[in-house]
Amino acid sequence: MTEKDRFGGDWLITEYVYDPDGTFRGEVAQRRIVEPAGKTRLLVTQQCRPSPELADHPMAAFAGEWVFDLEITGDQRRYLGPDVVGFGTVWQPGALTGQGLWPRFGYEFESYSVLVAPDRQLTGGFFSIAGRSVADIVGVAVPEASGEEPRLDLSAPVPNPDGHWPLRRSAGPMLVAAHQPSPTHHRRLWAMRDPIRATGIEITEDVNGGDRSVSVVVD
Repeated sequence: MTEKDRFGGDWLITEYVYDPDGTFRGEVAQRRIVEPAGKTRLLVTQQCRPSPELADHPMAAFAGEWVFDLEITGDQRRYLGPDVVGFGTVWQPGALTGQGLWPRFGYEFESYSVLVAPDRQLTGGFFSIAGRSVADIVGVAVPEASGEEPRLDLSAPVPNPDGHWPLRRSAGPMLVAAHQPSPTHHRRLWAMRDPIRATGIEITEDVNGGDRSVSVVVD
């Protein structure tokens, strides 16, 4: 790689787990190590510890260590396994979305990570099986060397994009909404608020015939 990867290094993460109906279920403490493994490759190691409250939840099986290779080509990322396979897109520096499969864990995923500051990520997404959601994740990450504890204020209000987005589902200070189909439309919105840093993010996807573009706003 020609420059240091913005998501590289050692990160501490707290993930807040919700059921699809919005019920809070527990937390997953995670340590994520992203290190170079070649000119265009990274090695990602995730060490996960679900809280006792998740003992009867699918996320209980997320405990342990997970490892996968990641290949970077321009703004595209390919997750090469063994524990994660799929692809990701960097829409602008510090804003990444991905999707694919965790074969050993047994679930599909959609994910996002946005650097709202060099030392803070808002991260998360959804685990599902055959299109049926089993866990909605809201997370925050800080560098391990910072000495900080990664926390979110779950009482923060859910962002309200505007009246044109029928809400699809909400988890803590995050929402996902989709517009009704039309020839030119916003297809999906991810919105999340970080009350500790007073930061919000929105990721929108515009589709016009065969053309597709995504914009990321951090305020």
